[in-house]
Amino acid sequence: MGARLRGFFDIRSGEALPVFLTFLYIAVVVAAFLLAKPIRNALFLRQYGPYALVYVYAAVPLALWLFVPIYSGLAARIGQRAVTVWTLLFFATNVVIFWWLLRRHPFGILPGIFYVWVNCFGVIAPVQAWSFANSQFDTRQAKRLFGLVGAGASFGAILGGFLARVLVRPVGGAINLLLVLAALIAAAAIVVFIANAKIRRRGLARRGKAHRHPFGETLAEIRRSPYLRLIALMVFLIAIATQWTGFQLSVVADRRLGGNAEALTRFFGTFNFLLGIVSLVVQLTLTASVLRRYGVAVTILLLPIALGLGTTAILVLPAFWPVIVTNALDQGLRFSVDKATYELLYLPIAPAARARVKNAIDIVLNRAGDATGGVLLGLATRGFAGLPGLNVGIRGTAAFNLVLLGCWLAVAWQLRREYVRTIHESIHRHRLDAERHSRRVLDRSAVTALEQKLAADDPAAVRYALTIVEQEPAAASRESLHRLLHHDDAGIRRHALSILSASGDTTIAPVVAEMLRDPDLAVRTEALLFLSRQVGVDPVARIQELGEFPDFSIRAGIAAFLASPGPGRNLDAARVILEQMVAASGAAGVRDRDEAARVLSLLPAVFPDLLVKLLDDDDPAIARTAVQALSRAGAAGVPLLQDRLLEEDPALRYRVIAALNKLRRLHPEVQLDRKLIELLLAAEIAGHYRCHQVLGAVGETLPAADPVIVAMRKSMDQELERIFRLMSLLFPEVELQDAYVGLRSGNAVVRANALEFLDNVLEPRLRQLVVPLLDPQTSLHDRIVIADRLVGAPVTTAEGGIAALMTDPRLRGVASEALRRISPEVEAEPAGEELEPAPADLGIGV
Repeated sequence: MGARLRGFFDIRSGEALPVFLTFLYIAVVVAAFLLAKPIRNALFLRQYGPYALVYVYAAVPLALWLFVPIYSGLAARIGQRAVTVWTLLFFATNVVIFWWLLRRHPFGILPGIFYVWVNCFGVIAPVQAWSFANSQFDTRQAKRLFGLVGAGASFGAILGGFLARVLVRPVGGAINLLLVLAALIAAAAIVVFIANAKIRRRGLARRGKAHRHPFGETLAEIRRSPYLRLIALMVFLIAIATQWTGFQLSVVADRRLGGNAEALTRFFGTFNFLLGIVSLVVQLTLTASVLRRYGVAVTILLLPIALGLGTTAILVLPAFWPVIVTNALDQGLRFSVDKATYELLYLPIAPAARARVKNAIDIVLNRAGDATGGVLLGLATRGFAGLPGLNVGIRGTAAFNLVLLGCWLAVAWQLRREYVRTIHESIHRHRLDAERHSRRVLDRSAVTALEQKLAADDPAAVRYALTIVEQEPAAASRESLHRLLHHDDAGIRRHALSILSASGDTTIAPVVAEMLRDPDLAVRTEALLFLSRQVGVDPVARIQELGEFPDFSIRAGIAAFLASPGPGRNLDAARVILEQMVAASGAAGVRDRDEAARVLSLLPAVFPDLLVKLLDDDDPAIARTAVQALSRAGAAGVPLLQDRLLEEDPALRYRVIAALNKLRRLHPEVQLDRKLIELLLAAEIAGHYRCHQVLGAVGETLPAADPVIVAMRKSMDQELERIFRLMSLLFPEVELQDAYVGLRSGNAVVRANALEFLDNVLEPRLRQLVVPLLDPQTSLHDRIVIADRLVGAPVTTAEGGIAALMTDPRLRGVASEALRRISPEVEAEPAGEELEPAPADLGIGV
C-alpha cells in the first residue's frame, strides 16, 4: 500500500519521511491558525464591530517588530531547529493564558489583544513551517512535491474549519475552543521535535548555531537585489489586497449574523472547512502537475487574476455572495497553487541567506503591508479616533483593491523573468567557479610551476606542459618556448614551433631557417610551413638550396606558399596539390593528410571544402585539426558543414556539430539552417530515448560494470552533449553551457537549478522531451514509457537490445561479445573503434 501511494504521489526513495512530517507539520499549524481565526473574528466582531479592525491591522506589525529581534537573537544563539520548537511551546502557553483571562478576568481590550496575537501567530508559525519545507527539498523536488506537501495546508484548513464548526457548542462556546487550539499548537511542536531527531536536514537548517546577521544588513541585501525587491514588493501588495478582501468578508458576515459570537464562529469555521476541501482537491490533483507543466511563470499569475475577476464582480454587485466567492478564490488558491509557487520563489536564493531573507520579507515586510493597508482602510472607511474617513462602502473598497491587484499582477509578471534570471545567475556562478578550478594550473605560483616543467629534463614533463600551453598560450613566456626549439627531443621541437607559429611569432624566423636542416622530418616540415606562411619564403627555391627533401614536405610547403597572400599566390595550383594530399592513402597517406590539414588550418576560409573531407579521417588528430580550422572559416564553412550534419557516424556528426558551435561563437552573424538543425535534434533525442529502451532491456541481464553497459553509458553521454550543442545552435541567446556545466555538477542544488533553468527557457515541446532525460528524479521506467510513445518500437528482450547496439560501429564489438555470452552459438565480432572523448566546453572545446 505504501509503495502504491509513493508511486501515485511521485515520491522517490528517501523522500517519504520528510514529505510525511512536513505535510503533518504544515497541516497542524494551518489547522491551529484556522481554528484561531473564527474564535478571533467572533470575539472581536462581537465586542467592537468590523470597522474597528483597522486598529488591530495597524497594531500587528508593532507587535511583530518587538517579537522579531528576540526571535532572531534566540535563533542565532540556540539554532533554528530548537527555536522553532520553543516558539510553538511558547504560543501554546499563550493560548492557555488567554483562555484563563477570558474565562476568569476578561477586560475591555482583551479581544483586541487576542486578535493581534492570532495574526502574529498566523505569520510566524506558517513561515517556520514553510522554511522547514524549503530546507528539505531542492528546486526540482519542491516543484514535484510541494503540491503534496502544500496539501497539508488544505488538510489543515479542513481540520481547523471542522473543529470550529463542530466543537463550538459541545465545548461550551468560542472561548473553550482555545484549549483545543493549545493542544494543536503543542502537537505541532511534537512533530517538529520528531522531525529534528529523524531527518538530516539540508541547507541552513543543519544542526548548530547560526551566524548573526543584523536585521538592517538583511534589509540592505534585499534592497540590493532586484529579485528580492520584487518579491518584497509583491508580498507588500498581497498583504494589502488580501487584507481588504478579508475585511469585506467580515463586514458582510457581521451584517448577516448580527454580531452573534457563536454563529460567527460556526460561519467562519464552515467557510474554512468547505474551502479547505476545495483546496485539498486542487492541491492533490492540479498543483503539482500545473507547476511541472507550466512552471512558476504561469502559476504566479493565477491568484491576482482570480481576485481581479472576483473584485470586479463586487464592484458591479456589492453584496454577500460576490464577496463570498472572491474570498473563496483567495483562500482556495492561496493555500494550494499560489502557496507552493510562492515558496518556490525562495529556492534560487543561496541556502545560507534563504531563511533570514524569508523571515524578513514574510514576517516584517508582510506586516508592514498590513499596517499600511490598515491605515489606508481606516482613512477610506470610518477613520480613526479624531480623524474622519471617506466612509466608502464595499464598492469603494473594491475599486481601490482593483488598482492594487493591477499593481500586483504587474509585479508578478516582472518577477517571472527575474526568477529565471536569478536561477541562471546561480548556475553561471557555478560554471565560473568550475572553470577557475579547472584552470588552477594557470594561477599565480602554478604559472611558475608550468615554466619549471617546460625547462625540466624529463621530456614527458615538457610534453605535458606543452599540451597545457597549446590550450592557454598566455600561460608561458615566449622565451620558454624559444628555448625548446633547440630541445634534444624532436617531438618537443616540432610542438613548440607549432605553438609559436599559431601565435604569429615571426621573431624566430632566423632560428626556423636553421631548422630546415633538422635531422627530423616532421621538424623540417613544420619549419618549411612556418617560413612559407609567416615569412613568405618560396619553398621551391629554399628546397633547391638545401638539396634532399622528402616529397610530401615539398608539396606542403609549396601549397602553403601558393595559397598565401602575395605576388606568388596561385590558388588553383595550391588546390591541385592539396587535393592530392587529402586523397592520399596508405601509411604515407596519413602523413600527407596530416600535412594537408595543417596547411588548410592556416587558410580555413580558402579551401573549406577540403577541410570537410578531412572531418571523417580515420586519424582523430587529423579530424580534430579539420574541426578547429572549419570553426574559424566563417560563413564559407557553414553550408559545407551543414551538408554533413546528417552523417550516420556519431563521431563525425559530433565533429561537425562542434565545428558549427565554435564557428557560431566566433562569427555570431552567420545564418544556419534552423529546420535542418531541428531535424537532427529530434533524431538525436529519439536516439537517446532508444538507448534508454535498450538499457532497460539489457540492464536486466548484464551487470552495471559489464563492458557493454559501460560503453553504452559513455556513448549516451556523448549523445547528450550533441543534444546540448544542437540546442545551443538553435538558441544562441540562451546560456545553455551554464546549464550543461550545472547538470554535471556534484552539487544536487546546482543540478536542480540547472534543470529548473532549462524548464523555464526551453520551448514547451522541447522541454517535455529533454528535461526527463536530464532529471535524475525521472526513473528509467518513466523514460522508457516516453521512449515507447516517441520511438514507437519497444525493446522487450536483452537479445533485441544488443541487436540494436550492433548498428553503432563503435559498440558493435562489445555488443557482439555480450550477445555471444547470452547466446553462445553466436560468434563475436572484433571491437569497434574507441569512443572519442567529448569535451566539456560547449562553446570552445572541439
